[in-house]
Amino acid sequence: MKKTIRTIFRLTVLLLLLVGWGLAASALHVVWSGHKLVIIPKDHVGIHDTYANTSAWTPGDVAAHPALSQRLLATGNQDALAGAFKADSPDDLTSQIKDAIAKGPASSTQPAGTIAEKVQDRVQQAVHHVQASVGH
Repeated sequence: MKKTIRTIFRLTVLLLLLVGWGLAASALHVVWSGHKLVIIPKDHVGIHDTYANTSAWTPGDVAAHPALSQRLLATGNQDALAGAFKADSPDDLTSQIKDAIAKGPASSTQPAGTIAEKVQDRVQQAVHHVQASVGH
């Protein structure tokens, strides 16, 4: 009986530690720029952009991650995005980052459809395939 209680207690403590670490991680942006690691607090808790490797980013990537990009600007860590731009000075880099965020993601990127839309597309493809098979 004592062994069972001890095991339950240990599992509970382990679970609380893991949940706490997960919650703490979801409140931070961890950014690898290729040269240095930047850890900054998020504006809100969430798993989106918890980790980002910006070493190969383009201006389009900066625009696709506006919350992270703005947070890097707000905390004075815009140099983590320097690889995406050809800037002559820190002020030039900041203005290029702001311009990229203002433009938004490239128009060629379309938002992913909902699951229902994807299912409907697949059903239509299957219906056309069956109709084509029966017609031949």
